[in-house]
Amino acid sequence: MVRRFTGKDVLRETRISQLAVAPDGSTAVYGRRTIERGEYRTRLWRVPLTRGSAEQITTGDLDVRPRFSPDGQTVLFLSRRSGTSQPWLLPLGGGEPSQLAEFPTEVGVAEWSPAGERVLALAESGEDRYRVGGAERPTARRIADLSWRLDLVGYRDQFTSLWVVPAAGGKPKRLTEPRYEVGQAFWSPDGKRIGYLADPRPEAALLELPQAWAMPARGGRAARLAQLPGEIVAAAWSPSGQLALLGLEQEGSPGWANIGLWVQEGRSQRRLGAELDRPFCFLVASDLFDFSARFPPPLIWLDDESLLVLVTDQGTCVPYRFGLDGSVERLVERDDAVCSWLAAGGGRIAVVANVSGGASEVYAVEDGDLRQLSRNGSRWLAPVRREPEHHSVRHRDGHQLDAWILRPRGRRSRGLVLQIHGGPHLAHGPTPWLEMLALADAGFTVLYGNPRGSVGYGEQFAKAIDGDWGNTDASDCLRLVDWAVRQGIGDRRHIGLLGLSYGGYMTNWLLGRHPGRFAAAVSENPVLDLLSFYGESDFGFLIAKYAAGVDEPWTDFARLLDRSPVSQLHRNTAPLLLLQAEGDLRCPAGQTELAFAMLRRLGQTVEMVRYPDEFHLLLSVGRPDRRVDRIERIVDWFTRYL
Repeated sequence: MVRRFTGKDVLRETRISQLAVAPDGSTAVYGRRTIERGEYRTRLWRVPLTRGSAEQITTGDLDVRPRFSPDGQTVLFLSRRSGTSQPWLLPLGGGEPSQLAEFPTEVGVAEWSPAGERVLALAESGEDRYRVGGAERPTARRIADLSWRLDLVGYRDQFTSLWVVPAAGGKPKRLTEPRYEVGQAFWSPDGKRIGYLADPRPEAALLELPQAWAMPARGGRAARLAQLPGEIVAAAWSPSGQLALLGLEQEGSPGWANIGLWVQEGRSQRRLGAELDRPFCFLVASDLFDFSARFPPPLIWLDDESLLVLVTDQGTCVPYRFGLDGSVERLVERDDAVCSWLAAGGGRIAVVANVSGGASEVYAVEDGDLRQLSRNGSRWLAPVRREPEHHSVRHRDGHQLDAWILRPRGRRSRGLVLQIHGGPHLAHGPTPWLEMLALADAGFTVLYGNPRGSVGYGEQFAKAIDGDWGNTDASDCLRLVDWAVRQGIGDRRHIGLLGLSYGGYMTNWLLGRHPGRFAAAVSENPVLDLLSFYGESDFGFLIAKYAAGVDEPWTDFARLLDRSPVSQLHRNTAPLLLLQAEGDLRCPAGQTELAFAMLRRLGQTVEMVRYPDEFHLLLSVGRPDRRVDRIERIVDWFTRYL
């Protein structure tokens, strides 16, 4: 039975993620996140890849990152059942989980060695970088580099290091130095070496650009494995020992550049699939996805001759197979699927995917399509699920813009809301956001699309806004609105704006540059002033170049101000709701506070709502009651003013 979605439906949410496939391809294990008594709980489930029902296999409050042992008899996973995140072992033949070892710090990754006799882990180094005094209540933090904080992490008081522990248990041994961050680690096929991604250079104190390294599995001197002009974001050895890389060849690793695939051949690399002109990773945005699936992007050897990666393409994300012979095969032909997690084993491939606007489930990849395996991830959304209408809108500059529409059910529209995604180098797709469902079911028409700067349309499309935010991207946003009005989808007198992060930047930009054009707006965790953002944000020192083409603020203050929405926001007349996560280190509260102070002094209709402690992605990982409140306030604001 169809019913209307409201903010409180968030409390019914279930999310599927954390996928692994058994070595023989018989079963898959996945994480299932639910909300119980206002808190998140994640348990592991197992489902056959042939036929059969899923079964729950763990009962902890937070059980994540399952990994099958090489013989398929045991699942290694991370759990907080002992108080901190530690590795645990679950025998699949029966019996209770047991803790593998006691690491002195939180563990974020654990992986079996090829023979199953050892486990590598990524965990905090155990040595402080900044804290002076006690760890719980430090006297101070003495900071000397720019990598001192990171959104969703907080203060980076300790770097992540590579550790090894026997699979039979024992004392963990740290292999890498505590002075640099290890971002990913992977075993050599013979188990004698461990590869990892890191940037040990002194220059990493300004900007970390990881490359591939390796060291003996028992510890010792590190040697460089591979390097790209930009950075390496994932790496893996084939069964015979050939190295594959996902990374960027552009210096500085700009956000518009496609993440590409290389294989190491001697001291050089050969790129595979460059002709696709697409990013080889999951970059579609929605709060129905697990954002952690992006880090690191999956890179899987199917055998010695072929590799498996995800490719973002025109709002979709599906697996591709790349052969060392140069062959390229898209493995899922449908255009309504967004795959986020990817795993393989025994010649079988599985994904976590959102299909036709639905919530996430586990699917087998077979014969160019998806066959559903799990059934306990999307039922909560089924009564309110909406499959957006897809449209292609032509711009006068000659390019096409993908756009999607959600209409009110059986009633006249109360207004049109344009939702602008963040990034800017991400993409909208066929999976809507929960706020869109709530707005549509409250009587509004929701329009969203992929203006220039979005990924999945080629590097030149993404690069079109480089150093010039607010120009071609703003033109594309306005084109979508004009198209909707001319099609009779929206009324020019009742147009609203809604955006988070870069979407907040563009919301404030359009309000100030086109006063009177929009009737109401909601800006969430925005970029507003590029000068203050330079010092306030965890990566703010990069944004001046990306947004304004200014390498450093002092070289062109005028240009920096010109590309800042704050320079014209005083011209805005539309009622503006400002939503801000107080713990956001990507787009800090000072940006929102500046907008609020300006418009309040001018006597405009403006309201600021602050969510304590939350990071940038409150909409997806924030405390459930705050996510409910956020959606309810968005709907209420447009109900009152649009």
